[in-house]
Amino acid sequence: MMYLPDILHTISNRLQEQNATAIVVGGCVRDHFLKLPVKDYDVEVYGLEDMDLLVQILEDYGSVNFVGKSFGVLKFQHEGEEYDFSFPRREEKEGDGHRGFAVRVDGAMGFLEAARRRDFTLNAMGYDLQKQIFLDPFDGIRDMEQQTLRHIDKQTFVEDPLRVYRAVQFCARFGYDLAEETFFLCRKMVASGMLEQLAHERIYIEWKKLLLQSPKPSVGFELMRSLGILQYFPELEALVSLPQSPQWHPEGDVWVHTLMSIDAMVALLGKDQKQNLKYLFAILCHDLGKATTTTMDEEGRIRAIGHEYEGVAL
Repeated sequence: MMYLPDILHTISNRLQEQNATAIVVGGCVRDHFLKLPVKDYDVEVYGLEDMDLLVQILEDYGSVNFVGKSFGVLKFQHEGEEYDFSFPRREEKEGDGHRGFAVRVDGAMGFLEAARRRDFTLNAMGYDLQKQIFLDPFDGIRDMEQQTLRHIDKQTFVEDPLRVYRAVQFCARFGYDLAEETFFLCRKMVASGMLEQLAHERIYIEWKKLLLQSPKPSVGFELMRSLGILQYFPELEALVSLPQSPQWHPEGDVWVHTLMSIDAMVALLGKDQKQNLKYLFAILCHDLGKATTTTMDEEGRIRAIGHEYEGVAL
């Protein structure tokens, strides 16, 4: 059984009177199994023909924000808390990028069909409020037990290249391995140039999650290297295999040193997330100048004189 606020059970009972079903979906179900605090509740409503009827029901208990109504999403506020209510929707890829979709809500769609369009198996689980049972059509629980991140559907997964960055930050946050078939699919997406469709703002959101929510961000950065993503961050790519003096850096090259440093910084962070992000980016960039200043003298000594100044512009 999953603990949920009483208001969700109340609304579920009202929907049941309309022969509709409320299912809690997405990250909150995943976080329940990860034993993480649940911050956001997302509820999908199945079997309701008219979204206006959902609005009427919700307004009996709080206020409704119509911002996402055209996409089948409503923001519901009750006693200072916000919940997302949505209809299942059909999406057809019509152009590049995350805006290149034609979206149509469909209250008659079943949970299995709706869940198939999600990215990873651990995000495709649901919890039926009325029956109080978990729904796991793609074996997300099994993958979580095996600490594996696996995509659901190859055809739909590639429609949003941001999912490659989501794979990176999920693996780092949860300490999961990327399933072999998912790894090769992501690498193929990178090699085909699909990531070039993405707005920088969307990429930045995934980077923030990687940096601020991962016990070891190095896992994500090493995965980016393996997938070929570093081609879009040449200042970082230049650090890979860049030698350092073994006397002062027995840990290895500049890339290894940088990843070890950023993991060490995580242990020193405080509660100010904005300041934490500054520290993490500072550590990530602190040796960029070594890419243009590293030399080896006739005696084999490796030096990077002035790298701290050269790194400012980079």
